[in-house]
Amino acid sequence: MKAFQKIALLMILASFLTTVKFAYALPGPNINLPPSTITVEIDYPSTKCYYNVTLSNVPEGYHVSNGQFLGWCVDEYHYISDGRTYSATLHSSYDLDNPHPDPDWSKVNYILNHKQGSWRDVQDAIWYFVDGGHWPSDPDAQAMILAANTTEGEQFVPAPGEIMAVIVWIDDSTQVPIIEVVVPLENVVPEYSLGPILGVASFFAALGLYKRKRPQDILK
Repeated sequence: MKAFQKIALLMILASFLTTVKFAYALPGPNINLPPSTITVEIDYPSTKCYYNVTLSNVPEGYHVSNGQFLGWCVDEYHYISDGRTYSATLHSSYDLDNPHPDPDWSKVNYILNHKQGSWRDVQDAIWYFVDGGHWPSDPDAQAMILAANTTEGEQFVPAPGEIMAVIVWIDDSTQVPIIEVVVPLENVVPEYSLGPILGVASFFAALGLYKRKRPQDILK
């Protein structure tokens, strides 16, 4: 019986630790985006962001839906037409295989969650890190850049309820927008059956087995 308890304890602990390790091994928030193409329309200019981005033909069951999103430009070298509809795919900015790679995506996400000044200041700060590199003249934009250029900005991963940049990819010759998407609560323990409930339950079950064992049994 003692041997069975030891085995059960080890199995529960292994299951819990594997779950936690997997959750933290993910490169970024676990967000469910449609794999197929959707329809995108740009509305420029906007008073709250660089342009509004309207998504349509988005299937149900994903963490984005049909509607308008705050959008920003991350590509100064191409153009996109106002009012025209495009076919596009959506990609997490933390996806290492996204079609618009950049080493500073974490800093862009940091800026989106720590905005100050006007929308123009936010856009200038984003451009500094992605496809830009030009030092802005406004103090608010400079402050956002300096704040993002810290360890906190370099390692930033938005938590549930915070904003994450989602890349709107059209093609190689069209400007690349990003949209602001709120990270869903499912990220507490990603990809785990029943999420945090079973993770926490496993831990306390293991702890309970350990506490019920007498000290002399543990040493055997």
